[in-house]
Amino acid sequence: MKPALILSHFATLIAGAAAAYLLVPSLKSSGNGGGPESGGEVKTFSGEPGSKSSAGTTGLPENLSSVSLEQSGYQLGSQDPLAAIAAAKNIPGRDNRYLYTESVFTAWGEKNGLEAAQWVMTNLKGVEKSDALYNIADGWSESDPAAAALWFNENTSGVNREDAIYEILEAWGRKSPEEALSWAENLDDYTRSSVMDSLAEGWAANDPEGAAKASEKLLEYDFGDEFVMNIAGQWASTNPTAAAAWAGTINHSDARAIAHLEIGTEWAMNDPAKATAWINSLGSDEDKLYASLGVALGWSEHDPGAALGWAVGSVQNPDTRQRIIEDVMLDWSTSDPSAAAEWLNARPKGPQNDEVLATFSSAIIDIDPESAVTWASTISDEAKRNENVSSLVEEWIAMDGDAARQWVAGSNLGDDLKKKFGPK
Repeated sequence: MKPALILSHFATLIAGAAAAYLLVPSLKSSGNGGGPESGGEVKTFSGEPGSKSSAGTTGLPENLSSVSLEQSGYQLGSQDPLAAIAAAKNIPGRDNRYLYTESVFTAWGEKNGLEAAQWVMTNLKGVEKSDALYNIADGWSESDPAAAALWFNENTSGVNREDAIYEILEAWGRKSPEEALSWAENLDDYTRSSVMDSLAEGWAANDPEGAAKASEKLLEYDFGDEFVMNIAGQWASTNPTAAAAWAGTINHSDARAIAHLEIGTEWAMNDPAKATAWINSLGSDEDKLYASLGVALGWSEHDPGAALGWAVGSVQNPDTRQRIIEDVMLDWSTSDPSAAAEWLNARPKGPQNDEVLATFSSAIIDIDPESAVTWASTISDEAKRNENVSSLVEEWIAMDGDAARQWVAGSNLGDDLKKKFGPK
């Protein structure tokens, strides 16, 4: 198991997730009863720059749609960037002005990056300077990434430098990846570690085989895993079969795991049936683990219920299955709690659904203990229900004893549980 590899994909952002979004059923005494015996349903839970512009005679957009602002900013920035910047003061609204001016600087950077960058260094400060430099790097990297890289590396520092180089390497990777790699090898270790995944992304977008070959020599570095991850994602988005074949040849264990995770994610976004068939063809338990986690993530992007149904019914490894249930349900109950609750309510009672309820309720006990206990109380198997509810209430009491005991006293939990966990 490599917990560090379950990366940002499964790092659910649970801060602030509480009862407000879980829409839990009430277990407060109301005569309706709680738990499965009651039979009641649980009520929880731009256009391309430079294309046809809508600018009026002043060069400013005739309306304030984001497309119009971006198009007019790019057009004026290509023609007369200083006049375009001056005209920005006539656009109402800070956000509207930002959309417009970022396109101005992108266009100026593409037309004459050196002139644009020097003007910004002389005339702007703070966040305005940082934003303008980033947009200039974006434009300049499309016309002359080598020159852009050299200038930003020598004339900027800190986040301004790192963000610009990151943007430049992605574009350079699409155009001349070997040249970009050769240049990046001379960066200091910290910067190189921060930006190399962008080179992989650009490179793999056009030449995944070449990027994969290059990655073999980069796995000794701390950025090697992320380099592979970006190749796997880009490649799998267009040819998952070829990407999967490559992943099977990777000898570096961490890189191999992360490649299978990423390929599973991308593949399941478009064709979960073929993605799950791929999992079944894998010979290694480790490969199956990370491919399964990836498939669950990708599938849940467009059909979390189907992803959960597959995990419950087809994933044999209990640890993998519970991990998928926990991650998908946490994310789903955050993004669309009503749909998640409807799915749970519609599931037939039985061991499989009990596993989902037990796993999910355990996952949310720290976030919303009332919801956790309430869901656990709907487990159909009496012994498992009492075991899970007791365990969760004990955790809740350890966190907030008075509140937990008061809630138990007013709930529809059984008399034995009330006697055990109610106010002393």
